[in-house]
Amino acid sequence: MVEHLGEFAAIILIGGKARRFAGCAKSELVVAGSTILERMLAATEDAVSRVVVGTRPADAGPLPQGVPQVLEDPPGSGPARSVQAGLAAVPDNCDRVAILGGDLPFLTSDALRLLHQHASGAGPESGALFCDNAGRRQWLCGLWPTDLVRRNAAEVEPGAPARLLFTGIEVETVTWEHASPPPWFDCDTPEDLDQARTWAADLK
Repeated sequence: MVEHLGEFAAIILIGGKARRFAGCAKSELVVAGSTILERMLAATEDAVSRVVVGTRPADAGPLPQGVPQVLEDPPGSGPARSVQAGLAAVPDNCDRVAILGGDLPFLTSDALRLLHQHASGAGPESGALFCDNAGRRQWLCGLWPTDLVRRNAAEVEPGAPARLLFTGIEVETVTWEHASPPPWFDCDTPEDLDQARTWAADLK
């Protein structure tokens, strides 16, 4: 039985200069025939609201109907302010919000359900995020109580780290035990992108 995710939103953060990719936006990198952003939008199709935050290349394909693109204020002021901008486009009836880096090619709807299961089991004021194999918390691959993140986001200054958005929120840490690539895997370097493409080819 598939657990219903409830009224949740998804904020996808595509900001950053991607210097290691010669300025190419990481969200527009192609893995298995689709851009990373396209893969992430497919993974978040169950969300009642999806918001893309950041600047896209002029030649990028259109976003799906009903998916707004917004920009943090001021531009380039970091992930916490980007989430603040994204929350302004999230309806008040969304109990939870997934906050996601824009370079996660293996995020899936099943991964979001797993986060929801852990967060819901801990209570309405708890969030859940993935941890990597070394125990590092993946702050930009989690599901959170929307009202509490809104409260924290109202106070963040330009340049503030993303983790300040989660101050005072109980956090359930989740590991990925499946054989498929981990949903928190991000493409920070060309080597990461090569690994992602190799994994994606093996999944076919």
